[in-house]
Amino acid sequence: MGGVKINSLENLADNFLAALAFMRDKFFRSLEQMTRNCMSHAQFRAVSMLCRKGSMSMSEMAKEMKISKQQLTPIVYKLISHGLLVRKTDENDRRVVRIEVTEKGRSMYEKLLPAIKMSLVEKFKKLPAEELAELDQMLKRTQEILNKVEQE
Repeated sequence: MGGVKINSLENLADNFLAALAFMRDKFFRSLEQMTRNCMSHAQFRAVSMLCRKGSMSMSEMAKEMKISKQQLTPIVYKLISHGLLVRKTDENDRRVVRIEVTEKGRSMYEKLLPAIKMSLVEKFKKLPAEELAELDQMLKRTQEILNKVEQE
């Protein structure tokens, strides 16, 4: 731990949780309301991930979403029943079933994403230019640092 005291790490954990709660309450809840008419938050996450990463197995999706396959199954099946996802047999291993976004699913995601971004833009417009630049740098750096935690 490089000489970092446990109390400091506990304070960091407290601050991290407080920041997450703040973002959930002030940002994510309004974004979830935007997607709620089309799909649940978990369903939106699944479609979003597949749009970004491409075809995945159920195991890969569950691992990426940090949920069990049992939790993922009803999410995926609901999206399949609405024509937003499709199951396909892996070309290299016929035992593996891959999940892909349909054109309808991609279209819905691409329709929702600009509205979500604009909602954030409206909130960010309230900040002065210097703070926007600082926030942008802090978010990039935060992501870099937290990626190191994930890699271990």
